[in-house]
Amino acid sequence: MCGISGYLNLSSGVQTGILRRMNDVIRHRGPDDEGYALIGPQKCANCGGPDSDPRLELPLLEQTDASGAFLGLGHRRLSILDLSPAGHQPMGLAERGLTVTYNGEIYNYPELKAELTALGHVFHTASDTEVLLAAYSQWGEDCLSHFNGMWGFALWDSRERKLFCARDRLGAKPFHYYHQGDFLLFGSELKQLCQDETIQKHFDNATLAANLMYHLSDYNDRTLIENMRVLRPGHKLVVRLSSDCRHIEEFTVSPYWQLETGYREDFSAAQWQEMVEEEFSRACRWRLRSDAPVGALLSGGLDSSCMVTELCSQLGDPAALQTFTTSYPGHSDCDEWHFADMVNRACGCTGHQFIPDPTDDIERRFENVVWHVEGFSGPALLGPSMLLEDIRRRGIKVILNGQCGDETMFGYERYYAYYFADLLKKGRVGTALREFRLASQNSRFSAGTLLQMMVYFNLPAVRDTRQLRRSGAFVRQELLQERDCEELHNLLYPANLQQLQKTELTATQLPHIVRYDDRLYMAASIESRIPFMDYRFVQLSAQIPPHMKIEDGYTKSIMRKIFDSRMPKEVTWRTNKMGFGAPEAQWMAAFSRAYLLDQLSTAKTAPYFHTDRLAKLVEEQPANPAIFAFLQAEQFARQFSVD
Repeated sequence: MCGISGYLNLSSGVQTGILRRMNDVIRHRGPDDEGYALIGPQKCANCGGPDSDPRLELPLLEQTDASGAFLGLGHRRLSILDLSPAGHQPMGLAERGLTVTYNGEIYNYPELKAELTALGHVFHTASDTEVLLAAYSQWGEDCLSHFNGMWGFALWDSRERKLFCARDRLGAKPFHYYHQGDFLLFGSELKQLCQDETIQKHFDNATLAANLMYHLSDYNDRTLIENMRVLRPGHKLVVRLSSDCRHIEEFTVSPYWQLETGYREDFSAAQWQEMVEEEFSRACRWRLRSDAPVGALLSGGLDSSCMVTELCSQLGDPAALQTFTTSYPGHSDCDEWHFADMVNRACGCTGHQFIPDPTDDIERRFENVVWHVEGFSGPALLGPSMLLEDIRRRGIKVILNGQCGDETMFGYERYYAYYFADLLKKGRVGTALREFRLASQNSRFSAGTLLQMMVYFNLPAVRDTRQLRRSGAFVRQELLQERDCEELHNLLYPANLQQLQKTELTATQLPHIVRYDDRLYMAASIESRIPFMDYRFVQLSAQIPPHMKIEDGYTKSIMRKIFDSRMPKEVTWRTNKMGFGAPEAQWMAAFSRAYLLDQLSTAKTAPYFHTDRLAKLVEEQPANPAIFAFLQAEQFARQFSVD
């Protein structure tokens, strides 16, 4: 787990000062080691910096001759596999003319290593990076189909004069880039691209409008900054140079994997349960592979509880697994410690209750979250960010969590709305009425609320009117009108339940969740691993018939049945889903009035907002979410120098 940097300039060569800043600004992603490779037509010079492992005795980047180098690769290492200097990056395969800078984990690297060894490849390290290089050498770009894991990497192939970049199938690891003519910048985080001060930075207004109106982000390849792109999940980027390496001959971005949808009716309920249990067990087992200490987040919800239960069943000593839970005593709507403690006791693992209180320095903490998350976030993220800081102080570098369980197993209550609608469209009125009645008993929502959800999610005019009225109260209409209505409509109003799941896994839900996940963990120099995001598990889940997931009014029915005898029933059959909560109103009220009014009076983003109305809210409703929607945009503009 690391951070990568890249600078390609075919007209004037590598500017090492910019490459250095790009690498330094993500030091949090890899404080254990740093490295660089300067690449030209006939050269590849390896060098380092102040954080490089001294045993490598690398020359400093600034002391290395960069003349003739058109490509610079940078790397920041968080040592997880092969903790020795042998895992240093950028890593090369000299006999094949390959150099890679890679962020992520290939979980099936032992299996691939054995396969490649049988094919004649010789390995000198215990790292998965070397396996990546050998896999590309063996299979070319098709190596991606052999990987199971998470990654964002850039690989230079000198024989083919090709830069091959890719992001994992579901986007657990990031990859940002800026391309213009024969110039390309890329890196793990958006802030790296901002280190080239010659690039003008303006808001992408359509993206900003979607954020403010629908709380929707990461739904395409655009970012909040115009012309700065994100390589979408399951996509590769290929740059091929001319024979003299003076021009980009080919620049293509294309998908290499797509989620297959289509429910399969050829398996019984028992067979589905067996397949799901087997894939989930394997996904957890592979994510325990680490040479660094591993722990787990345990919210007390169904997903993380299933994960911790499975992990403990695979460990010789369950007490060796440390779990961590954010807890908010006195706030029954968001405190799940009671359920987490049940799981800890049942599994025999070592649980830690963490009670975050960011109010003593909340303005600085909020600004820090905006800096790391690189987009819209909420005050609720302050709790996990403090927890992760505490975990890192304990020396744990790898944490597993239960993200993606809702998207795979229909955990969000909005899935009810589409499920009921699908049943009615198929003429299964009796089943729809039965499930509706049971859902009102076995979820946190009443029948009236469920009916409102059906109307809200199935009637676009109702949803659009509500969101336009809400956001229009503090955002100027000129900005909201710049949203891409057709694209957003296609994403927000899928035709059926099947399309909803695919959209949420690939565009509207999971991509922005994993941006939070990656940035918050890496801000604390911790690697996040997500068993529910294993692509084989996700692909399997997308083919399970809906009635296996929503049954007798329960969401995630198949997971509940699998773990029914393995966990406390108070957890397995919980109906009070809490989601991602925190005492936000209390925390927002802790922001000083002077701070908020100063942000408004000197706002760079004033052309986008009704700042007079927001100032009135500061006086009358200081915890109003509209104030913090503005504050996030404003802090982003200031910190990233966006005009």
